[in-house]
This record gives sequence, C-alpha cells and structure tokens, in this order.
Amino acid sequence: MIKLGSKAGSPIAFVNGKISLHLGLLTIIGVILYGVSFIIYVYLISKNDLGYIIPVATALVYIFIFTASFILFKETFTALKIVGICLIIGGLVLLNLVK
Repeated sequence: MIKLGSKAGSPIAFVNGKISLHLGLLTIIGVILYGVSFIIYVYLISKNDLGYIIPVATALVYIFIFTASFILFKETFTALKIVGICLIIGGLVLLNLVK
C-alpha cells in the first residue's frame, strides 16, 4: 500500500526550510497496516517459541509479497520465483514436522 501511495511522488519534501508532508490515502493505509503487522508480530513472538515463529513469519511474508506483487503491481511469475516459493513451503512443512 505504501508503494501504491508513493506513485504520486515523494511524500516528504523540504519547502522553504520546512518539512512538507504529502500523504495520500493509500500511504496512510499502508502505514497503519504496517503498524498493525508489527503489533501482531510482537504478540506472536512473545507467546510462541522464537525459533519457530521467526522462520514461519518470514516465510509467510515472502509468500504474501510474492502474490500481492502479482495482483497489485502485475509483476510476472518466473520459474525461479515459483521454485523459491515451493522451497519456502517445503521448509515450512519440514519445520512443522519436527515440532
């Protein structure tokens, strides 16, 4: 969301020695979602085993970004990206088998 909101230009500018903010709706939504994700992340690592939750959260973030970039920004799927996502999913499966 922050990337979509920044297409209009830089959200921060210096005008006559003062900081000027140009925050669009998508930028504000992106910052709020970032804050919410941080709170969820802190909650998860405080309630679960750190050695388990960090790899799972990191893998899920990669998968989410991969799919969101395809949907929102029309980025292409390459064979290498798909293999990488399959390896991440395989790692998650192995991580859950051991636990």
